[in-house]
Amino acid sequence: MFSCCLLAETGSYQIELLVFSQNGPDTEAFDQSSSQIEWPNTLTELSAFTEVDPLMLTDSISALSKNSAYQPIFHSAWIQSIEENSPGSPVHIQSTDGKLNGFVQMQRGRTLQMTIGLEYTAGQNEVNSEPFIYRIHEKRPFQLNDLQYFDHPKLGAITKISTITK
Repeated sequence: MFSCCLLAETGSYQIELLVFSQNGPDTEAFDQSSSQIEWPNTLTELSAFTEVDPLMLTDSISALSKNSAYQPIFHSAWIQSIEENSPGSPVHIQSTDGKLNGFVQMQRGRTLQMTIGLEYTAGQNEVNSEPFIYRIHEKRPFQLNDLQYFDHPKLGAITKISTITK
């Protein structure tokens, strides 16, 4: 019974993240060959949170899988408590092959906000054999139960956040 009161005070959320590569043609030049993520002071590993199943974005994965231009590279959902008027713990996001690395952080104030900082290493520059690193870094307000799409010509992320009621 005490834990129910604690959940109500802190606000528990189910956060789901789907990251995929996009192999479509583009005209933009990418010259990032070293990490430029602005890492938070502390990170919490995703494994520290309760993972959720079934996932809400399974329809999105099905749609992406039907088109060879898209390759899902990371998909996970977890429950995270975020106190009112404070940032939540930044969550370390990393794919099993290590090509995707970064973090997601929620902040709960008058509105919910999400900061996403992800880098995906894919391919190599033919001139100097350095890897291409594609980066998404964005902070935006978030509405509960809405899908948010973070876009990059070579990388995309879909997120959904909902409240946990007990």
